[in-house]
Amino acid sequence: MSITPSNLYPPHPATVRAQSLHLSYDAKNDRIAYPSGRSIIVRPLDPKNGVAKQFTKHIHPTTVATFSPSGNYVASGDESGAVKIWDVTVTGEESFEQPYIKSEFQILSGPIKSIAWDGDSSRVIAVGAGKDKFGHCFTWDSGNSIGEIQGHSDTINAVDIKPQRPYRAATVSDDKALVFYNGPPFKFDKSLRGYHTNTVRAVKFSPDGKFLVSVGSDRTIVIYDGKTGEFVKKVEGAHNGGIFGLSWYKDSSAFVTASADNTLKVWNLDFESTKTYVIDSKVSVENQQVSVIVANDYIVSLSLNGNLNYFKEETNPSFVIPGHQKSLTAIYYGDGLYTGGSDGTIMKWNVKDTIDPIPESVRAHSNYIASITEFGSIVSAGWDDTLKTNSKSLGLSGQPKQLIKNDKELFVLYESKVEVYNSSFEKTNEIDLPFSSSNFDTFSNKLLITNESKNTIEEYTALSHSKTYPALRSPPSLIRISPDGELAAVSDTSGKYTLYKTSDGSVVTTRWAFHTSKVIDAKWTKDSKFLISGGLDSGLFLYSVDKPSKVLKFPLAHQNGVTGLEWISYDGKNGVFVSIGLDGVLKSWDVDLSVY
Repeated sequence: MSITPSNLYPPHPATVRAQSLHLSYDAKNDRIAYPSGRSIIVRPLDPKNGVAKQFTKHIHPTTVATFSPSGNYVASGDESGAVKIWDVTVTGEESFEQPYIKSEFQILSGPIKSIAWDGDSSRVIAVGAGKDKFGHCFTWDSGNSIGEIQGHSDTINAVDIKPQRPYRAATVSDDKALVFYNGPPFKFDKSLRGYHTNTVRAVKFSPDGKFLVSVGSDRTIVIYDGKTGEFVKKVEGAHNGGIFGLSWYKDSSAFVTASADNTLKVWNLDFESTKTYVIDSKVSVENQQVSVIVANDYIVSLSLNGNLNYFKEETNPSFVIPGHQKSLTAIYYGDGLYTGGSDGTIMKWNVKDTIDPIPESVRAHSNYIASITEFGSIVSAGWDDTLKTNSKSLGLSGQPKQLIKNDKELFVLYESKVEVYNSSFEKTNEIDLPFSSSNFDTFSNKLLITNESKNTIEEYTALSHSKTYPALRSPPSLIRISPDGELAAVSDTSGKYTLYKTSDGSVVTTRWAFHTSKVIDAKWTKDSKFLISGGLDSGLFLYSVDKPSKVLKFPLAHQNGVTGLEWISYDGKNGVFVSIGLDGVLKSWDVDLSVY
């Protein structure tokens, strides 16, 4: 008897938040790391080749994650200036346990923008925004200072350390300068100004340490000597837009730049462009390239809209992996698994024996997705006050809260109104509610609607009020009617359930009381015996009708809260369900009910 996590499908970097975001690549284990929300995601470069991990021990939104050269550790930073170093050693065992934190330090008073490791995986430089300083050098285990980051007058956007001894370091900043350091201990050597005319976004030593390259918003590439920091060459107008990232080939034969002009360019050691990769023939803001890595098998770039673009030989992407960038707010399982986010995007996941880790972007609202269901085709309602299918978009009379349907009709719930639509999406009827409501459900020809004004459940038969259920102690926030139509599970705003009989409104049990805050979603098994529930307390609880005092639970299933649930399979003894959360992650879970 257990609930066990089986896989997770992570969000993509929230690139809209910061265009100086840097992807990090672990060549030894062929995986990438990046910040997303308050998490750090570590995932296989090819998502079909392994299981992703989510590190959730940052309190504030994360800003950067960098693998150590050994591939065993990640140093991550957040908006508060904290840096945490944690273990990501590959053991061959797939695990959802949180990685072990080796050390953590408060480095700056503002956001960490970039982190670099030395070649021994023992020293770290973290840079960003601050009041008294913009960077700090320290040993990863003890936090002892090993030098000073000086020479800048504004936020430092990137840092890198020469891979070989004698170590050198370089930082670039909003003040248009590159500062070169000798060390360790790292000490100021020289400040190089006048070569960039705008913000400098990225800096990288070549793997052999011979060259150092910086790029910036001025569309300029500047090349320096990797050992001395002396200026070598400048390439102006390298792109038709600002340059946000660069990455070297591992043999130091060339490097790749990523630009806001929707392209990547490969540059040889004569600093001439030899190849251009085009994300899309249509230049758009969402296709701006904000980061790039040269991996073992691919060149991978990150678009501003969160897409990961994989290139091989062709100048167009070999394939593109879309993904959510924001909190997930709606889920539906029909001909596929559909997830909707707070940014209005809807993704479809193919489900066979397992979930395909590469989703398909199928639709977008301009705002928060409130609900998704299937009524002839997939239907979604958003806070842009529209109802959308694959072929049409229908304006609504207000902000929708929820969609439900029966065999013949689609119902849209507003705060104090229900609208009814037929299969042609024509409005056929409506009910004006004399109370405020946030949730409803249907069975047979009846509607059950939450009455938040009187803490009751109101029953409507054929769109006319027919019954009031016994009052709850707190306002009801969720109704889920069992598939056989005999039971209604009602949760109040404190997370406590009352289980009613729909035949007469009598109370079956009030023992389902394990949540500590508001429930956001719940789903019955098809035999009407179990209910899986999740909410703002981040926990998952599986309740039993036959044994109401027994509960299966998994605390902290999603960082910040669970927002949606769906059963994928269930045979009475074992099942698989999926969950979504405010952390932007889709997770699948195995359930063993054999003891029941």
